[in-house]
Amino acid sequence: MQTPLTSFLLLALFATIFAAPPGTESAPLSLENNSLRVAFDSKTGLLSLLVNKLTGERLSISEEGFWIEAEEFSLEPKKIELRTFQKLNPESIEAVYVSNGREVTCTYTLAQTNHFLEKKLAVRSSIPFGWKNVVVSRMRLPERDFVVNRYPHQKTVTWFGRTPKGGIFTGMEMPFDNSEVWAKTLSLGYAPSLKVKANEWMDSEPVYLGVYERRALDREEFGLPLQSESAAMVAMTSKLLGPPRHSFAPAACGYWCEMEHFEYKDEAALESDLRALDLIREVGIDWVTDNIPWGGEIELMNRLRLKDGYQPGPIASKKYKYAKRIGLKMAFWPTMNSSNPWWEKKGRPFLPDIPEWTMFPDRRRLKGTFLSGKIFYQNIQGNCIANRPFRDWINQLSLDGMKTGYFPSWVMDGDFFGGGGVITRVDCPGKDHDHLYGDATYACDRALRELIENIRKFKPDTYITVCRPPMDQGVFTQRNVDAVFTIDELSEPEALPGLSGQSVNMMLGDKIRRWSRIRVHHHFFPHYIDWPQVFVGPPLMGSPHGRPWTSEAIDYVMLSAISSSPNQLYYLPAKSGLPEADKREIKKWLDWARAHAAYLMVRQDLPDWPQAGKVDGSAHILNDHGYLFLFNPNPDPTSAVFRLDESIGLIKGARFSIAAEYPSPETKTGLSRGKQVSWTVPPRTTTILSIKPE
Repeated sequence: MQTPLTSFLLLALFATIFAAPPGTESAPLSLENNSLRVAFDSKTGLLSLLVNKLTGERLSISEEGFWIEAEEFSLEPKKIELRTFQKLNPESIEAVYVSNGREVTCTYTLAQTNHFLEKKLAVRSSIPFGWKNVVVSRMRLPERDFVVNRYPHQKTVTWFGRTPKGGIFTGMEMPFDNSEVWAKTLSLGYAPSLKVKANEWMDSEPVYLGVYERRALDREEFGLPLQSESAAMVAMTSKLLGPPRHSFAPAACGYWCEMEHFEYKDEAALESDLRALDLIREVGIDWVTDNIPWGGEIELMNRLRLKDGYQPGPIASKKYKYAKRIGLKMAFWPTMNSSNPWWEKKGRPFLPDIPEWTMFPDRRRLKGTFLSGKIFYQNIQGNCIANRPFRDWINQLSLDGMKTGYFPSWVMDGDFFGGGGVITRVDCPGKDHDHLYGDATYACDRALRELIENIRKFKPDTYITVCRPPMDQGVFTQRNVDAVFTIDELSEPEALPGLSGQSVNMMLGDKIRRWSRIRVHHHFFPHYIDWPQVFVGPPLMGSPHGRPWTSEAIDYVMLSAISSSPNQLYYLPAKSGLPEADKREIKKWLDWARAHAAYLMVRQDLPDWPQAGKVDGSAHILNDHGYLFLFNPNPDPTSAVFRLDESIGLIKGARFSIAAEYPSPETKTGLSRGKQVSWTVPPRTTTILSIKPE
């Protein structure tokens, strides 16, 4: 018979046997992989520690919270109850805060193969509200051995925190953010300026927080990231944007290939453009952008009303059918807020019978700046796409075009004002739009991303290309995008400092490689979404840009583009015509690139940039086999120096051979892993080397 004492002793024994290990009851939740570990405070649900496992450094980075400012209320952790805090799975943790009919969910995600953490907020209220501002994360940074650098790139900002062995990188995954630092507190946020319905969940844009390890080639340059910082950022953006969806994709720009810039007057005008398409296909190009938005049918677009759909007219349809018949893949070119942003006489906002859908009633003149620094002016007037009824209408027109079956590709260009390229903060006085009165910047950007996403959902294999606004806003606006227009869109033939006497195509080749490096190393674009522009555009009526065709150094400019990206955009005198030898030369290199496309999807740049006195280039290696492109812009033979190791993508092999495939044969064998190789490149030429394991 059990006594009360024996019962108590048995209970105590069971409690001891089945008790959790000491300390686990209050052990903080954490996320961890091979690159970093982050721990969280169980009382607040906020990040409390970061360990850079690449360097072994333990960083006292802790979150002070988030902040949501609405017109009707404000929310932050100390004013709202932490309801639940849990690990959803091995890669994510969720904290849920509630207060008076409002709810905030914070989600932290660390994928097992990523070197960065992401954080998002989701907000809901039982009443409608105007969401003015948000701080997604406010972090306290280490006091010692930690240097903070603000790095603006395009319309985006990244913060680098440097430590003795490595560091962190962090920021908002969006343009036009409001991030700032004071003392050692970093606030990462932006101004949504959105109207939110009652009980509607509204997600914030993500914060990223990653780690890196310093490299031997790191050197500090004022205002620029370290090589290790750039590499870490590009590795992250490659994960966020995903791998290439298409293989080698050479395209021609219909507008800059002398095709019609206005409406087709008659069948003879169309016939002339069909012959231009013949030449484009003859030289080996696979894709072509339409020559003008909506096929140039400006009167058709200006007449559309709310219940109208879109179908191309009979003349434009003949062009699209012909392109498809000869194997050219045509890119549909719709617009988002003006029937034609570049045709000032006839281009105008859509749906004039619904004036409240326009951004402002009268035309305005705005000043813009190209990424290359050139200033321009334009007259603007357009619809506000941050307006759900209009956005649904213009999106349906875009989908109507894709449903015709003429277009395996889609391209967007323009700006948020109805013009051709002014990229700045957006002010819209529309009272019934999705945004709060005035600031429509984020709402417009969000709306454009939705238009692009809808094309991707409708036809997942569409080759989506963009010019403005995404090309100017930064890498985080490139989701669902396959190719982004170049920085130096006017392609003026200007020699690099210290160089002279080069042909036009050599100057353009140097610029292509330089601007592509800026895209990758300074703007953090994966190289495979760059879209370098090849050749100077031919002289066009009314344009101060363009040059007569030149046959010299075609190989140099084409290999500059091919080595930079699997995408290129060609400007050709498709009506004026090309010498037969030049056609064969262009096709030869396009065929070579098509046959070696897999190698063009990867790229490792050699240390030296295009410049006087140096040879620059890039390596394209898969499984210890691949190609090096070397470029010598100098008037004398100059040597390139590279090492046979991970710096060019060689992973496992012990011994290698190198053979020059172009312009003249030469072979070096028996080269051991880690060996430094010097290769002399003839003056003003490019050399292609093949590397194989022995």
